[in-house]
Amino acid sequence: MKNYKKVLLPAKTALKLLAVLLVTAPALGATPAGPSTWGNPDVPPWGVRRRVLPVDVSRILFYRSGRAKPVYESRFTDASELQANWTLLSDDQPSLLSCRRPENISVSPDGLKLTTKMATDCNKSWSTGSMVSKFRQKYGYFEATMKIPDCSGLNNAFWLTTDDNFEIDNCEVHYPSKVRTTLHNWNDYSEHHKNGDITAVGFNQKFKDDFSQGYHDFGVLWTGNVSVYAVDGQPINAIITNGQIHGSAQVRFSTAVMEYAGKIPEHPENHALAVKSLRVYAIDPEAK
Repeated sequence: MKNYKKVLLPAKTALKLLAVLLVTAPALGATPAGPSTWGNPDVPPWGVRRRVLPVDVSRILFYRSGRAKPVYESRFTDASELQANWTLLSDDQPSLLSCRRPENISVSPDGLKLTTKMATDCNKSWSTGSMVSKFRQKYGYFEATMKIPDCSGLNNAFWLTTDDNFEIDNCEVHYPSKVRTTLHNWNDYSEHHKNGDITAVGFNQKFKDDFSQGYHDFGVLWTGNVSVYAVDGQPINAIITNGQIHGSAQVRFSTAVMEYAGKIPEHPENHALAVKSLRVYAIDPEAK
């Protein structure tokens, strides 16, 4: 029998090699049903789509490897922590088929839930939940572990809004297996809307998995020049931003009843988006 010499690779080299293997190998975790699709043009300079690169995989792998420490982390088991770090919103937007109320949001030893209920104090049939962080973070890796409800017609969203009026939709997950990732530019929206200008760019990605049957990690790596969207640590698509987003961002979770999310059943009430945890990392220069 031959004797083989053990070779230890430097951590950076090992991560880059693993990133190449992950790009070319079958996906771990959720499995895409095909390539990402889109329906509107790119909007340079702030929104230009590109393919996933090995460097995207290695950077996200770095944050998920435990080598970086989150600047904010929560498992949403403490009501006092929720009140200290989050604002629970109340709104009644005309574009939605549900109002949103603080009492639809709860925490327990199992984590956070945003529950759809029958409405009692608005002109809509249902109420859902919406919350925004009191903390802000400029650039970084943002990842939430979530399970969507087994109900169509509910938009289950994990997203960021920046001080300079950009919206980064890390994911809008629709039952059972669709993930939408979008970058919106809300600057001078009324004028752009009147002129018919495109103010959003993004992707649709279908998966073979039913996201209501278990928890999955949804994340975005947001740098000064690109946002890379990932499911279970696997990048699925990316948008070049060319240094156009300068503001820090608040983190948001929300649900809404809307036709955009699929056929609305007769009784969407009592279905809940479950969030087991959230991790927010600052950009680490070691993530290359």
